[in-house]
Amino acid sequence: MFERILFPTDFSAPSMKVLDYIPVLHEAGTREVVLVHVIDSKEITLIASGGQGFLGTVPDRETETQKELREEIQHRIIDTRRALERQGVKVTVRTPAGNPGEAIVAAADAEGASLIVIGSHGRSNIRDRLLGTVSEYVIKNARQPVLVIKRETIGGR
Repeated sequence: MFERILFPTDFSAPSMKVLDYIPVLHEAGTREVVLVHVIDSKEITLIASGGQGFLGTVPDRETETQKELREEIQHRIIDTRRALERQGVKVTVRTPAGNPGEAIVAAADAEGASLIVIGSHGRSNIRDRLLGTVSEYVIKNARQPVLVIKRETIGGR
């Protein structure tokens, strides 16, 4: 039923909990995972300015910080892809830039995903009370079913 799932991640611990559910989904018929890491458009400006914010100038060359961030993302994508492949699924990687919620919904449509599996909170979980803003956007706007993986709670509750 859910042969091709979309797995959006910002590589935070809550979003990576999805990996724990891949074996069960694989047993239930999942054959392919589309791994999506959205490069948030709000962060692009900050990264491009070398951390100087909107008043700074955009350098012509990649700064050391930009290079380190790009390399870290590449390593995390490779590590996550390998973890998924070890679980027996085919993996396609997408790294769109833009608004995370909108990009995830668009990727699910473009990739023909039959299910979106997303963590309930990403990096912004301190700000958001019940459900992350990206997760909430995806739930409200996706055409596909959305499986939300609850983050760990203190004391196992």
